[in-house]
Amino acid sequence: MTDCSMMTRPDSWLTERTGAYLLRQERAVLAEALPTIFGYFLVQVGLWGPAGGLLHASPIRTQFVLAPEPDTASQVRTEPEALPLATDSVDAMLLPHTLERARDPHSVLREAERVMVGEGHLVVLGFHPWGCWALRQRVGAATPWAGRYVGVRRLREWLAVLGFETASVRHYLFRPPLARGLLVRSAFLDHWRWRITAGAYMLVACKRVYGVTPLRLKRATSKRAFADVANPTVR
Repeated sequence: MTDCSMMTRPDSWLTERTGAYLLRQERAVLAEALPTIFGYFLVQVGLWGPAGGLLHASPIRTQFVLAPEPDTASQVRTEPEALPLATDSVDAMLLPHTLERARDPHSVLREAERVMVGEGHLVVLGFHPWGCWALRQRVGAATPWAGRYVGVRRLREWLAVLGFETASVRHYLFRPPLARGLLVRSAFLDHWRWRITAGAYMLVACKRVYGVTPLRLKRATSKRAFADVANPTVR
């Protein structure tokens, strides 16, 4: 398998025909999910495409992009396994193909759970391990999007252990990563939306926090000493 060092910066292929198709599809699915997520702070962990290009549909005004190699001075340089954020401080987080390019995806999710507030939302973009886009890497072809892919079922299990509840899963990227002519001719697949041809998914999960109401022990009514003794009578 291709050595995918932690979140290497995508090459210029994202501005080319195949990469541009991918980004259009991802902006479209995010435009469905992000407007329904509210809060004060939105964080994107990992670079993917133009800076901030995936967050434009969000109503959350305060947005940050955290990555090991930021593009601009306005972004924060950090590793996703150790975010420089306070615990319970982020309302929403986007991981655009971050897990499949990470050294330890479990640590990334644990760190995401730490910094997110209760009822906060986590949005994950990933390639299906057996989708047509991932199969190119499996057959040994050079792919700029190579990584260690995480399937939907496994991701849901990981998130459930951390206290997340999966809210929705959206499949996309129905065209195979073919040459220019074939990519255009397969446009009908975007309208049919066959699950078997989907190359990627968007998973939205909510961090659940269950309150515990302490039960008060009912104290027995104290009795006076000699309460059960008959009172003496005076004659």
